[in-house]
Amino acid sequence: MAKRPLSYLQILMGKRTYDWVMKQDLEEFPYKNKECYVFTRSLYEDTENVNFVNDDLAPFVNKLKNKNGSNIWLVGGGELLNSFIQEGLVDEFVITVAPTILGNGIPLFKEGNHHLELSLKGTKQFNQFIELHYETKK
Repeated sequence: MAKRPLSYLQILMGKRTYDWVMKQDLEEFPYKNKECYVFTRSLYEDTENVNFVNDDLAPFVNKLKNKNGSNIWLVGGGELLNSFIQEGLVDEFVITVAPTILGNGIPLFKEGNHHLELSLKGTKQFNQFIELHYETKK
């Protein structure tokens, strides 16, 4: 399985995920020099690294999908992922399993009426982590 070059990625995340990233002790923003969009229900001023979005999800994402040679990476956030699933906007899932069991936290998949059939494209091991790559069946 070939990795997509990060230079063609558009990064999307919810506000809670963005806030969590910003609280980490990082030397620089991890998605610097990428198109990074943060979905929020409130109005915020864009920064050097982030465009804040409170547009309707489907039209905004479909506009991004139509850009030539670009891929969208949804970073974290069960709330935003649930909206993507409900709108039928997810083509692939790349899920990394870490060797930590959490008793609480924010679930990746919310309860709901959605049902997706997936097809395994591949797996990779990175030290103690496993990456699962699935394609959604249309």
